[in-house]
Amino acid sequence: MNKGTQKTGKTFIGVSIVIFISKVLGFARDIVFASIFGTTILTDLFQLIFSFPGYLFTSIGTALSSVNIPDLTYYINSKTREERDLYLSNLFAQITLWATLLCLAGIVFAPAITKLIAPGLSGDAVGLAVLLTRIMIPTLLFVSLTYVAAGVLQVHSYFLLSSSISIPFNLLVIISLLLKGEDIIFLGYVTTLGWFLQFLIQLPVLVKEKYRFFFRIDFKNEHTVLMFKQLAPILLGNSLLQLCLIIDRSFATHLETGTTAALAFGSNLFVTVTSIFIVAMSTVVFPRLSQYCLDADDKRIRALLSTIFKILIFILLPYLVLVLFYHQEIISLVYERGAFTDKSTSMTALAFLGYSFGVAGYACQEIFNRVYYALKKFKVPMLVSMLCIVVKLVLDFLLFRTAGIIGISASTAVCLLLYAIIMGVLLHREIGSFMDRDLFYFVLRLGVPVAGMMAVILVSRYLEFGGRFAFLLPLLISGCVYVGISYFSSIRDIVLLKGE
Repeated sequence: MNKGTQKTGKTFIGVSIVIFISKVLGFARDIVFASIFGTTILTDLFQLIFSFPGYLFTSIGTALSSVNIPDLTYYINSKTREERDLYLSNLFAQITLWATLLCLAGIVFAPAITKLIAPGLSGDAVGLAVLLTRIMIPTLLFVSLTYVAAGVLQVHSYFLLSSSISIPFNLLVIISLLLKGEDIIFLGYVTTLGWFLQFLIQLPVLVKEKYRFFFRIDFKNEHTVLMFKQLAPILLGNSLLQLCLIIDRSFATHLETGTTAALAFGSNLFVTVTSIFIVAMSTVVFPRLSQYCLDADDKRIRALLSTIFKILIFILLPYLVLVLFYHQEIISLVYERGAFTDKSTSMTALAFLGYSFGVAGYACQEIFNRVYYALKKFKVPMLVSMLCIVVKLVLDFLLFRTAGIIGISASTAVCLLLYAIIMGVLLHREIGSFMDRDLFYFVLRLGVPVAGMMAVILVSRYLEFGGRFAFLLPLLISGCVYVGISYFSSIRDIVLLKGE
């Protein structure tokens, strides 16, 4: 087995574990939030305002990191340490400058921003939404700095630390909820502070790697100038899912109270579970992809992509099966307590089911975009993403009143899958075939463990186990059957990267 591939596999497992721990705390945060607020107008309001920095600003940070990783790799491999330090200092300084100016503008124009992202609010809720917007706008600066710093850590192979920075953030939010209860304004301040702490946590590694920072700005640095020119295409290309979720919540303000909150809880659970593996994989492989693209080594890029998709398909296929059969029970288990009633569960379960059908598209968005960014071809994901956003707006407009929650969430899944198909075809033309016959046969071989898994689920339904948590037993047994059949077949060698 290739040592680089073996190291990638081990790092992926380690990062997945760290992200899992972080996501468990994220679960706990959402559970505490749901038990205190339920699916009320306050929840609708907070989820709407939070989605703006939470999704859009995160996309900006991801875009900055996506460009910085190849550029920093170039400086480390081809330039002196002083030139490396000057480049990173200049990048941090310019991000701080421009983000601060945008934050000040956002605070001034908060009423207009609030009206744009929450058109269905009225009365006292509008004033509260404007105040929350002003409190949370500064997260743009902190999110941007956090993601650029995380990219630096990934270049230096500090994958575990860069993946764990949200752990103290989640703990801080949970503690604030337990102490302050329904104080939504205090929660807004804590959320903004939490993002700043995620940046501070990473600074010791920059010191350890002997980065020196200079207090001057070079507006003519070619890499920084090019980065900011590329930022808009990357942002639009890398935020399809995030923009779809924001659009969903905006349309939901025209429906019954609690619809926005249900969509938020359903999408949060979907993203939380699936991103454990999708984000972990894209995080670990991107520095290697960047190097392969610098070397113009299409063969190694195709081999790496094939391995990535085999592992993700193995993990995400049983997820989809379990959600199909147990979406109602899963939502009840995770959220139904306190102010989160059985009606809240029914609404959120539909949203969770609809979003889950887009899991393949979500994975492709993360992986395909990373390849194009490493190839320095930023406009392709942007154009495809813009096309899908137009489709999304049309679908939501046609479906939000007639199909409600399931229509809104399922339209996001459709757009993600459309994006995956288009990007897959374009990438095939760019680097050659990576979804080859071997990958097709691998998917066919997964039919046996999936069949075993479904047999357990169908038998348990026939026997009609009772109780709110009774589904956990067949869920666990079906998962063990899936893993067991896979382990005692050739699938095991492929997933464990043996012979790669």
